[in-house]
Amino acid sequence: MKKMKIGATALAAMLLAVSLAGCGSAKDSAKELEGTATSSEGTGTVTIKATNYKFEPGTIKVKKGDKVKLTLSNKQGLHGLKLEDYNVELQEDGATAEFTADKAGTFEFHCSIMCGSGHDGMKGELVVEE
Repeated sequence: MKKMKIGATALAAMLLAVSLAGCGSAKDSAKELEGTATSSEGTGTVTIKATNYKFEPGTIKVKKGDKVKLTLSNKQGLHGLKLEDYNVELQEDGATAEFTADKAGTFEFHCSIMCGSGHDGMKGELVVEE
């Protein structure tokens, strides 16, 4: 019974987040352009959709100093996300992490849960621009 309540709560939170995603202005929300999520005005919230062997968006662009909030959304299969350079590891659907992008460069993230034959190629990148 407790698992059902937790699952229902997680589902409700995810649906609320998806429905509210379109309510913010461009100033306070992340933009998504052709598979690239870009934060603006110093804050970015990005939901990363995980399907079999692929993350969407595959590239996340932010500015150095931006506060970044990542949320993992498993759409197909069971996946995790690990961004080692920023000590981020999301291990379940709906998991979130917040950090400040304080290092410029391109940083790889990858699936952290063995998900099948394409697991090793399931990667994306965080681009932190000066």
